[in-house]
Amino acid sequence: MPHYSVATTKDKLASLIDKALAGEEVVITRHGKPTVELRVVGSQRQGKSTKEEWMVRLKDLREKHPPRKPLEGNSVLEMREEYRY
Repeated sequence: MPHYSVATTKDKLASLIDKALAGEEVVITRHGKPTVELRVVGSQRQGKSTKEEWMVRLKDLREKHPPRKPLEGNSVLEMREEYRY
């Protein structure tokens, strides 16, 4: 993944945007440390996503949202008993 300094980014912003639109990853550094990632927003992306890209996205979503724990026992009956008057 190419890294560009802030100074280089100022001079080549248009070409870096074109690279991002083409699907390349562009990282901007400040003081030698990665600070900003330049990426395409929503439907502006040119070309189609590959199967590998979709699999990575799916994996990220699964990690962010772990599956819920299954309900134990008969939850409907438990709720009825709990709220009986």
